[in-house]
Amino acid sequence: MKFKELKNKIKQEQKELASQIKSLKAERKKAPMGYICGLDRKRYKYRYRHIAYCQFFNKTPYEKIERSCHEGPNAFIIDDYMKEWYDQIDFITNEDIDLEDVRDCA
Repeated sequence: MKFKELKNKIKQEQKELASQIKSLKAERKKAPMGYICGLDRKRYKYRYRHIAYCQFFNKTPYEKIERSCHEGPNAFIIDDYMKEWYDQIDFITNEDIDLEDVRDCA
């Protein structure tokens, strides 16, 4: 998968996760004592994937991603996401380039 395709895929997955979180938050009012099973897990997943997405695809430093959060992220989880995405990217090698397609500009 190409870099741009992977970026769009992860972005779409984040949008779907955000809509799930939004619908679960709306159900909190109906639940006894306001607890919805799985909401916190989805929130943390979204947060860690968001941090990994910004650092991996946009090279944004962490200080610009979360400014007011007092609880630092778990770096191991973020690194796992980044390694997973890195493994999905198809890199161009010298064998993939057909020299007849390359024009001689000199």
